[in-house]
Order: sequence, then C-alpha cells, then structure tokens
Amino acid sequence: MTDAVDMSQQDIADPAAAGAPPRLHDALLFDWDGDDLDRLRRIMSRKGVDLETAAQVFFNGAPDRYNTIAKTDLLPQAQARCNLLDSIHRRIACGFYLPDPERGLGRARGRMQEWILRQQNDGVAGRSGRWVFDSSLLDIQVTGPARPVIVQRPVEPAALDSLWSRLARMLWRDRQVKPRCELEN
Repeated sequence: MTDAVDMSQQDIADPAAAGAPPRLHDALLFDWDGDDLDRLRRIMSRKGVDLETAAQVFFNGAPDRYNTIAKTDLLPQAQARCNLLDSIHRRIACGFYLPDPERGLGRARGRMQEWILRQQNDGVAGRSGRWVFDSSLLDIQVTGPARPVIVQRPVEPAALDSLWSRLARMLWRDRQVKPRCELEN
C-alpha cells in the first residue's frame, strides 16, 4: 500500500514532467484523508480531465481498501470517499475521460493492468469487487481509432434565407390558383 502511494507521489512530483495543467496537478496531489472531497469532485467532473489523470486519481484514493466492502457496511467517514470513487469509476467505465492520443493511459497503465488482473483472479475464485473495469473497453479507449473533431461547416449565403421565405416559396409554387369564374360554378 505504501509503495503505491510513494510511487504515485514520485510520478507526480513535478507538474511539468507529468504534463498536467495546474488544475489537474491539484487533483493528482489531492490528499484523500485531509482535503475537501467536494473540491476533488468539482475538478473531476469538468471536461478536459484525461483518462490517465482520472485513473491516477482513482488509484490515489486507495480503492483496494474498500473494493470488497458492501455499501451498507461502510463506516460513515468512508461513505463520501467511496461515493467519489464510484463517480470516478463510472466516468472511466463509460468513456467520459478521453485518453490523450499520444499517452493513452500513460503512467496509470501498469496500475490499471494490475487491477484488471486482480479482478480476473477474483472472478475465477468466485468473488467480485465493487469497482470492475472492462479490459476490452479500456483497450478500445486507448488503442482505438481517434475520434474526429467535429467542425462546423461554412454557411453559404444562399442558405441564409429565412425559413419563412423558403416556406412561402414552396407553398406558392405548389398552390394551384383557379380563375375566379371557375370558383363560382
């Protein structure tokens, strides 16, 4: 346990080396036992947090301590921590945190592979933890095709006609007008 914490502190000691913006660096250095969990919740719920940072923050929260404890058996002081870990896990699993195309899982890759290997071993033994990651989902997120950036198409001046003028032209074009003398008969 202490080796993992020491390793994570070593990995994120220098924000320039980690390549993380200051806000994400704050998330990586967050003290799960002493700091306000709402502050970390706000940081982790914003766009711009990459998959590597999210995985590192998740593992810094020491999920292995609570992975096999049922929600109903948690102590009150651990409930807020586990709720935040639940939130981060759900966002990782659903793809909210996108991988950096050049780094993927980066420094968190080894810890994630170790976690997945442990959960597979637990599955063979008939046990399941609270936070289960799908290895194929993570492989797709890291090695899959890049997601295209959606760019707004340029608008042509002819397309700037108002909706009402276009509808009026369609109605007048399709409308057949009968002479007045035919209407009287």
